[in-house]
Amino acid sequence: MMQRQFKRGDHRVSTRSGVEILSEVREPGFGRVEAMIIDLSLTGFRMRCMTRLSGEKHIFMTLPSFAAIESRICWIESDYYGCEFVHGLHPAVFDHIVSRYPTLKVTGG
Repeated sequence: MMQRQFKRGDHRVSTRSGVEILSEVREPGFGRVEAMIIDLSLTGFRMRCMTRLSGEKHIFMTLPSFAAIESRICWIESDYYGCEFVHGLHPAVFDHIVSRYPTLKVTGG
C-alpha cells in the first residue's frame, strides 16, 4: 500500500494563535492518543502527535472540558499535523480557548 505524503503549505483562511493544550485525538475505529495542540484558528489547528496518524481519514480532537471536534488532516510533517475543522469554531469559543490556554513559550530577549 502506497503511503500518501502530505506537504505543509500556507493556505490559511483565518489567523492562528499560539496555544499549548494537551488534548486527545482519535481516528474512527481506533483508540485515543495524546497530542499537543500548538496553534489554533477559527478554521483549524496544528498539533504534535507522537503516534502516527493516517492523513486519509477524519479525526476527532478533544480539548479538556469540550466535546470532540471533527477535523481532517491537511498536511503531515514528521510529528506535526495541520488540521482543518469540519465545522469552524464560533469566535466566542475560539476566544475562550485561546485565553484559557495561552502558549507557555517566552519570546524576545
